[in-house]
Amino acid sequence: MNERKTNEQNYCRWAPSLGSLANTHQEVWGTKEYNLAHIFEPTVFFGMYDLRDYLALWLHKGKKWVLWAGSDILNLKSGFIANDGKLKLLSMLLKDKFKPFILSILKNANHWVENEKEQQALLEEGIPSNISPSFLGKIEDYPLYWNGSYPFMAYTSSGSGRQEEYGFGIIENIAPKLPKIQFYLYGADWKTNNPNVIVRGRIPQKQMDEETKGMHLGLRLNNFDGFSEILAKAVLRGHYAIGKVKHPHIPSFENEEDLIKKIKQISSLTEPNLGTRQWYIENLNKYPWVLRA
Repeated sequence: MNERKTNEQNYCRWAPSLGSLANTHQEVWGTKEYNLAHIFEPTVFFGMYDLRDYLALWLHKGKKWVLWAGSDILNLKSGFIANDGKLKLLSMLLKDKFKPFILSILKNANHWVENEKEQQALLEEGIPSNISPSFLGKIEDYPLYWNGSYPFMAYTSSGSGRQEEYGFGIIENIAPKLPKIQFYLYGADWKTNNPNVIVRGRIPQKQMDEETKGMHLGLRLNNFDGFSEILAKAVLRGHYAIGKVKHPHIPSFENEEDLIKKIKQISSLTEPNLGTRQWYIENLNKYPWVLRA
């Protein structure tokens, strides 16, 4: 792909539903904050969750890229284009009328996703896309850090109310079969019956980063997902990672028995995951809108 020169300026519209990540697009990509004054400027639209995002893309007259975040693709496929409860129901009832219009908007942009599963889901809607994993954090903030001591510690995170979607139930099921592994759950409450499941809940991001720095395995157990910060931070630190969705050089699993098998294999390793770390350092954020020297 062609990378832009340092004297060019691209913009980023951050979907309101996306929330905050490790750092800003300004810090990581070198893009500037988008507003209606920039409708003729080259712009990446990060996240296509609802009608607000589609209308912003429709109104834009300049070069436009879309970076899909994961669950926004599921919203598109289901016809969900509104966050409000009543509007959500209305959008579902009228999706056959809305969806052709939405797809016509999307076909006028260049699309990017983070894995083959997302790419295939978009292709089923007639939208071709390119693949590159993203990380909205500073790579230098996550240096190699390998804790060679035991117990072996695995970690994952979930938003409140989405614990099953993010695999807390899976961990509850497999923990008794892996009694020597400590599983740390972040981001949401969870009631556990297992002494080796440690519920940390919602704590400041910096505190979570400091705690997980000394662990060994990042888990991302969602059935449909982009390239999450859990995986990104794990591999950048030289930790190991497992995801339900396939990513380059990161093991995936078919079912709970397969996950148990892979965790057992990884827990016997004594050296950091240097090969995977180097691959992601070299391949994160390879987008045409990113400022590069």
